[in-house]
Amino acid sequence: MPGRRHTGFKSKAQWKMFFANPRLRRYARQKAHATKGGKITRYRRLPARKGTRRR
Repeated sequence: MPGRRHTGFKSKAQWKMFFANPRLRRYARQKAHATKGGKITRYRRLPARKGTRRR
């Protein structure tokens, strides 16, 4: 098996976390390219957060 493909980002919060965290930054670019949408609309079309809302 040559390798696994990256799945796209699920939310803007996840996008920000991957680019901010030095340990995850190495995967951020490939993950960003795997996110569906055009060059500019990729980030914009994502929801702010995914999952339940905490209080």
